[in-house]
Order: sequence, then structure tokens, then C-alpha cells
Amino acid sequence: MPSIDFFTKETSTSSFILDVLSSVDNTVDVHTPTSDDAPEIAEALRAPLAPIVIWDLDSFSAKNAELLSRLREFSPDSMILAYAESPERYTEVSSKLYDTILSVEALRLHLMSKISRLKEINNAKRIFRERMSHLVGKSESMQHLRKKVERAILHTGPVLIQGESGVGKDLVARAIACVYDKFVTVNCSAIPESLFESELFGHTRGAFTGAQNERIGLFEDANGGAIFLDEIGDMPLHAQVKLLRVIQNHEIRPIGANKTRHIDVRIIAATNRDLREEIREKRFREDLYYRLNVIPMQLSPLRDRKEDIEDLANYFIRQYAPAGEPYTLSPEALLKLQNHNWPGNIRELENVIQRALCFTDPGILSAEDLQIDEDSNDSAARFSSADTAAIKAFNASNYEEFRDLQLDEEREFLKATIRNCDGSVSLAAERLRMNRTALYNRLTRLGLSVKNVQS
Repeated sequence: MPSIDFFTKETSTSSFILDVLSSVDNTVDVHTPTSDDAPEIAEALRAPLAPIVIWDLDSFSAKNAELLSRLREFSPDSMILAYAESPERYTEVSSKLYDTILSVEALRLHLMSKISRLKEINNAKRIFRERMSHLVGKSESMQHLRKKVERAILHTGPVLIQGESGVGKDLVARAIACVYDKFVTVNCSAIPESLFESELFGHTRGAFTGAQNERIGLFEDANGGAIFLDEIGDMPLHAQVKLLRVIQNHEIRPIGANKTRHIDVRIIAATNRDLREEIREKRFREDLYYRLNVIPMQLSPLRDRKEDIEDLANYFIRQYAPAGEPYTLSPEALLKLQNHNWPGNIRELENVIQRALCFTDPGILSAEDLQIDEDSNDSAARFSSADTAAIKAFNASNYEEFRDLQLDEEREFLKATIRNCDGSVSLAAERLRMNRTALYNRLTRLGLSVKNVQS
């Protein structure tokens, strides 16, 4: 931390400056060797001084030249900031003995501005450390990801985060956006298709039936900050066209408005879909993909980086354990965690740890304390289904036929899941770890009627 030495007598001005300097937490150390006796000040100058010295010319008017000369002699690299009620009175003091001379009022403004900037920097560093602390793991892929996040923070281009559900895409987005005061999250799979444009870009009064008041959209709400478009793969095509124009022109036009509005927003998008496959299926615009994929982030599933499981488990234990109740993992418990395939990724691991802490007394967590959802019959059925699908795919004569087989398999899988949930789409979505609206949208795209599936 930078330090400041402050040489003055006790005055209202010096008290004010001390209050300003001392208000910056963990940013500056303020040393104040004040005295009415100039010889004692001269003796203090023999000690190592801080990089910055604030010198009150009015306090030592008879000895300024001598004391400043000694200061320069003992600490030639210190920056000396001199001030006085009337700086023009001290023309006899050589400008070589100080770096800047200011009036009291100018010094106050100067310090307030600099300290305010120091506070902003200090706060940004605190937020950065806090956000990065959530990206847990020592695997090579996690180390590489943290480096990419640090680089992405310094730029303003769009970011596209891809990875399976539950790998922590939202945490990466928040880390990248740590330098912004505003961070607006949009779940694209949760917005009805008919309301998409209004939600994102707003509307004017009377723009459509029911628009009784003007409403600003989420992009305008995020102006000057960052917007996180989660599940961007579920965005309807008509909204994708609008988003493309926002990225290209940095402006929006609310529904019913005659003029565009300029916005300055950092766009961060995420998806668990294969967008290249969505492009081939004409469900995602290729030009939008390349506009978003300026800074790509690919998050590995937990099963591919099992060396991170111990760190993640201990992180969740620290997060969810009640205060003063220590928990540790036994070697057998850790082995059980590492042997699981984690189809739900980090979110599933978090739930397992949280459940164990809820039902277990403080101490060592055994393997039996970890309740992991395992259904061998379902696993065998999935394997059998996958095996059958692979045989059919192998016999396909062309890619179109192969894609049709894939879609047929997905239809049968979704229908079976909903029927196993007694026709409840909400329960099926929860079991599939999907948003309910996203499941409805997927059924529609596959040409399935919910009523027919439930029957």
C-alpha cells in the first residue's frame, strides 16, 4: 500500500485533509509527524519517508527552505505536494524543493478527486477477488479459464460462454462483468416468444394492446454496464435479428418508437446448446453466432476435471456449514465423489454437499452421509436406448436420415420422461434440469403437442 507523510501543525485544514486521507480503507497509510518545534521536524526527516509527502508551508514559514532542502537530501525520490492559504507568499522557496504547490482549496479538490479514484480502484479489486474466488479448481482447464477471464475483463467485446448445464456459466459471466456497476441477467428460455422484443428493447405507450405505459427494456436498463443473455440458444429468430443490430450499431428501438436510442452495453451470452448444430438446423443465425463469439469461453464438464472435485466439495462445505460447526470429508467420501459421473455437473455436487450438511452432525463426513442419486435400472435403460440409437444411426444412408433418427430419439425420450412424471411437464423439466418454458419450447420445435404427450 502507498504511504503518505503529512507535515503540518494542527489546523482545521490539516484536520480535514487527515479525515480525507484516512477515509480510504486499505489504500493508503497516513503518517502525521506534527509538531510546533521545527528541530523535531528536522530530526523526523532523517527517517525513511513515504513516496508522497504533503507539506504545509504556513506551518513552518520561517524554516520551509531549510527543512525542504533536508527532505530532498534524505529522501530525493519522494513526491512533495506543498500547499498554503496564499501560495504566492512563498516565492522565496525554490520550486526545485517541491513537485507541486497548491492553494488550500485546490488541494482539497485534488485530494478528493484522487482519493475517490483510489476508492473506485480498491472496490473494483475487492469485487474482482470475490468473483474470481468462485471459480474453484486446480485442473489445467480451470487455470486456463481463469486466465481467459482475466483477459476478457480488460476488453469490451461480446463474450460467448458454452458448456453443459450446471458447469457455472453464470459465475464466469459475473467475474467478467466485475468492473461494471450494472449487471442485468436475462433468461432467454423463460421469456414467452411474443414478449421477447418488449422485454429486451421496451415499448412506448399504446404500441400494442395492453401497453398502457411506456416501458424501458432490459438492454436500456443495463446501459453503462453488462447484460448476461443466459440460454441464448432459446432466443427466437425474430429477436436474434434485433440483437444483431444492437451489437452492430449499439442502438435499440423500442416497439412503437420512431427514433433509435444509443446504448453502451457489454454483452455476455451463454448456452448449453451446440450453436453450430442449431445453425445447421436453421434455429440460430450464423451471422449472430460470429458476432457473439468474439471472446469464446468453453467450460469443461465436471466428469472431465475430477481433480477439482475435492476443492469444490470443500468450497461448498465452507459456504453452507453453519458457523462454528466444522466438517471435513473422509477419504472414502472423497473417493465416492470422484467415482460419480456427475451428469448435473457442479450444481449436482453442490446439492449433494448441502444435503449432507443438513442431515449430518458436525465432524467427518463419511461415504454413507453423501446421498447421490443413483438408479441402476434407469442407467441400464439409457444405455440400452443409446446402444439401439447407435445401431440405427450406423445404418443411416445420409446425414438427413441420421438427423431424423436423432430427432425421433429425442421425441421418444421426452415423451417417456413426461409420462413417467404422470404427465407433469414441470416435474419432467425439474428431472431433466431444464427450465419449464425451455421444455415447452423444445416440445414445440419437435412438433409435439403437450396434450398428446400427456395422454
